[in-house]
Amino acid sequence: MKDDLVDIFEAETLAEAHLLTDRLTEAGIKSFIDNTDSPLDGLTAAAQMKIVRVLPKDQEKAEAIAQDFLSENMEDADFGDLGGDDEED
Repeated sequence: MKDDLVDIFEAETLAEAHLLTDRLTEAGIKSFIDNTDSPLDGLTAAAQMKIVRVLPKDQEKAEAIAQDFLSENMEDADFGDLGGDDEED
């Protein structure tokens, strides 16, 4: 069945992947997380990259939901430490 699915989103963590799949489920789209576990999942600050997949018939709608999900998360992000206004002494 894995070959019958299309990739729509690359989540940095398993938690982020689950948040998106919950949203897809609410929209009536069945989704799957490629959960090839690493021995270090959840124990590292590095990205864990979990792939969210859907059936081809749901790809277009799922990609739109994933884009909205990503946009909302970016709006909540705090990039204050990345500003170029810092003065070095």
